[in-house]
Amino acid sequence: VQLLSALSGGEKSLTTLAFLFSIQKYLPAPFYAFDEVDMFLDGSNVEQVAAMIRELSHTAQFISVSLRKPMIDRADRIMGVTIRPDKSTLVTGVENHA
Repeated sequence: VQLLSALSGGEKSLTTLAFLFSIQKYLPAPFYAFDEVDMFLDGSNVEQVAAMIRELSHTAQFISVSLRKPMIDRADRIMGVTIRPDKSTLVTGVENHA
């Protein structure tokens, strides 16, 4: 057993996601919101987490903020937010057919 402080950022992320996914199997919520949960993960683990979210999305809605390509590639819909120099914000959305 390790102290949580001894875990890397990726290990903490995976531990938290495993805990949330196990709760989702036991007591599901209608949706989950994740903010860059893949930030500290290596490429292989991003792929695995994206696949897991995709699989679980059949029973719940997942809203994820991510800059990582595997997460974006597996999304049903993608929203892009761009901040312009004049401080206006441009929001675009597309349906992903990947």
